[in-house]
Parts: sequence; structure tokens; C-alpha cells
Amino acid sequence: MISNRRCRDQLAGCLLPCVPMDRTTRHGTARHGRSSALSLSLSLSLSLSLSLSLSNAAHEPPAHAMSGEFARLHQRQLLVDVAQRIALPLNHDDSRMGTFSCRYYTSDLHYDREQGVCFFEMGGEAPNNGIGNDYIADLAKRYKALQVSIEHRFYGESVPGDDFSVDNLHYLTSRQALADAAALIDHVNRTYHCRKWMAFGGSYSGALSAWFRTKYPHIIDGALSSSGVVNAVLNFVEFDEQVAEAIGDQCADNVRYVTAAFVASQQNDLINAATKALFGLDPGMDDGDFAYMLADSAAMAAQYNNKAALCDALANVQKDSHEAARQRFANFTNFFWGSDFGSSCFYDRRCVYAQPTRWQPTARSWWWQKCYELAYWQNHPQSGSLRMDLITMDYHQKRCNAMFGLSSLPDTNGTNAYYGGAAPNTTKVYFSNFSDDPWQQASVRKELSPSLPFELVHCDGCGHCDDLHLPSRSDPPQLTASRQRFETYLTTWLK
Repeated sequence: MISNRRCRDQLAGCLLPCVPMDRTTRHGTARHGRSSALSLSLSLSLSLSLSLSLSNAAHEPPAHAMSGEFARLHQRQLLVDVAQRIALPLNHDDSRMGTFSCRYYTSDLHYDREQGVCFFEMGGEAPNNGIGNDYIADLAKRYKALQVSIEHRFYGESVPGDDFSVDNLHYLTSRQALADAAALIDHVNRTYHCRKWMAFGGSYSGALSAWFRTKYPHIIDGALSSSGVVNAVLNFVEFDEQVAEAIGDQCADNVRYVTAAFVASQQNDLINAATKALFGLDPGMDDGDFAYMLADSAAMAAQYNNKAALCDALANVQKDSHEAARQRFANFTNFFWGSDFGSSCFYDRRCVYAQPTRWQPTARSWWWQKCYELAYWQNHPQSGSLRMDLITMDYHQKRCNAMFGLSSLPDTNGTNAYYGGAAPNTTKVYFSNFSDDPWQQASVRKELSPSLPFELVHCDGCGHCDDLHLPSRSDPPQLTASRQRFETYLTTWLK
């Protein structure tokens, strides 16, 4: 790994990384499914190894999905892994509350001080272990820019007081995170004297990059918001609907059959317990939490450009018995995402409430943000749902109450009123979205003005934050064209 030339007091940034992805997986067609774990393993290994050799990219899944075949084939390359630290206020509205130590990273490998171009990578809902070899790094080289990447408060090694109590979590908000970013830029400017700042981010950090430009236009000169979830949707049924559209009618029907098989298992306590055991779970796990985990396993395959792996694994599943269908889906989940995927703390409300040693890297913090401010509650649609009907508004409200004692709905109305929702009141932000990504439904959906360009990249397998991976000759031409369009705006905004 390459350290930057200066290792001053950096803090780790938390832009979720982009990693190499499989072109064959994105564009592969469904083959005949196999019921056994062995044949599933061979089938997926072949598909994914081909896609890796052809090299594509996607936003990295959360840590609890990174111990299986996907993780084996998609390793993030870091260019800078030496962190620096800065003391930031716990509460930017009240300095008497003290400070916490926040990680960040810088790379001045290509920095031209005379030009003074600086790129800021927003932190997101995960630890940040360094500056990756991705599209932003490629731009930094070509634009001779300084790179700065911050770790989001309450993630990784930037947890105030190492305290995840509800009282302390009230300082985990997007507004405090933006103030952290502004304070770090002020600090960096004392050394690097940046003339222009561009913000970058994907997914939640993509929302933050747009919001940073919205609320701090005197600091940030422009932004790239890749799959930026700027619209805080409370009842997010569109997520499930978009997954169904992305994977296609046949595959969607197969997923629905599998879901029906799991619903059937919950009619008998012994069968329900045996079914949960397929994922390494104990019988006491809430049925709704179990249903949420199952839905995530399928949805993430589409989200992260691996819908072919899911659809191949479930091919002809409707010929199987319910028991065989459940086993087949468990084989896929355990092989592809990892055997500890289902048993991770993230899905079990009991763990998020009462097992502090398992709260890192995202379980308690991200659920707090969704329950308190952002929502994105992925409930089941009234018709054509891929997920169980247990996943409802009532489910989420009870879960948030169980984890944090919250009785009120998340303040999504306040969040959207403050930032603008799907129509941010700002300028010089490039919004990029991708045709297979279910999160596009929580983003900007159209070009709002000449100074707020929007691009929905249409291609088979184009998923979450697809433009943030390192450019490759195998990229779809639609993706390359969107990047080129962004760079025309970037060049203009940096003048």
C-alpha cells in the first residue's frame, strides 16, 4: 500500500468503497438451478470467477455480507491506509459538550498547490480504513487534487467516548456529520490552502455530499452524488418493487415462491426452528427480523450487480418442495454472503439492544440513523411483494422501540424539509443513478435545473454507486458516457 507523502493529523473517511465486479455476473443469463450446496457452489464459483476476470465494479456491501464468495472475489485496494486524527466537537451547537477523536485520511501524492484543487470524500455508514483505488483516486491523479476522506462519527474508530447509549446517539445525525466535515476542511486548509473543494459520496454518503453543497456552499464548490439517497422515504415500498423489476419476471416469481416457502415454515414451531437453523440462527429470533434478513439476501444481489448469481441459484425452484426451496435459498445466502450473514448483529433486534460487543461496525449506529432521522424502511408492497408481509410500518416501529425506546416515527419530514428531499435547493451537484439499483427510488429522479445535472445510467446489471469503481475498459458505454458528462461539469465547477 502507498502511504501519502504527509501523514498529519488525519481521520478516516467513510465513503463506502467500490470494488471490482464481474461483468459476466451482470449480464449472465439464468441457467438451470441445482438444489445441492455443492452444485450451487460450483455454479456460483464459475459465474463469479468469470465476472472477476472481466472486471466491473460496485459499491461494497455492508461488513456482515463480506465473508462469503462475494468477499473472496472482491477485495478493496487501498492507496492510503495511514490515518490521522482531529478533535471535533461532540455537539457543534454547544462547545461545552467536549470533543471526540475522529479519523481521517489524506493523500497529496498528486496535489498541485498552485491549482489548489481538493477532493473531499464524505463518510458513510461504515468504518473507513483508507483511501481506495477507485474513480475518485483516478480523478485526483488527473486533476492533480488533494484527497481527504473522513470517517463518519459513531462508526469505526470515531465513536465519541466509545459510547453507543441512546443519550449519546442523539449526536449521531447528518447535520452533526456535515459540521464535522466543514471543521475538517477548515483544519486542512491551514496546511494545503485549497482553492476549490469538491465533495464526493455514494449512497448515504452520496446524500451527504449533496447536502454538504446545499448547506455549506461557501465551502463546497460542487459535488458528485452517486446513488445519493437524498429523499428520506419513510414507507419505502418502492425498494422491493425496484428489485423485482431489476431481476426480471421469472426470477422475481422464483423469489416469491421461496418467500412463500419460508412463510409456510412459520406455521409450525418445529419447522420454523429448523428453518432458522439453516442460517445458524436460534429459534428465538423474531420472525420479522428473520424475514428482513431473507429479503436483504435477495435484494443485495440485485443492488450489488450480482442478480445472475441469485437467479441462477433459484432457477426452476418452483419445481421444488417448500423444504427444498428453503434449503436452496439458505445455500445461496451462506455461500454467497457468508455463513455468518444471517447471524450478524444487524438483523437481530435483541443483539442491537443488548449486545454491545457486537454493535460494530454498523449494527447499532445505522439502525439508529434510520429509526431517528432517515427511515428508508423497506416495507412490503401491497401487491407483487418479494418479501414477507411481516415487514410493515408496524414492524419497524416496534423494532425501533425495542432497540432504542423510540415511540415516535423518524423525523423524515423534518429531514426532507431541511435538505429538500428529492428536489434539493442547491446548485452544482451531479446526481448519478443506475437502472438496477433499488435505492434510486430514494434519490433525485430527474434533472432539476441546468446546474443540477442528473443521469440515470441504463444497462443490464448497473447497480449501486456503479460509477465510483475504478474505470475499466469493460465498463458499459452508458457508464463511461455518464462519467464523461460529469467530468465536463467538474472541469467547469473547478474554474
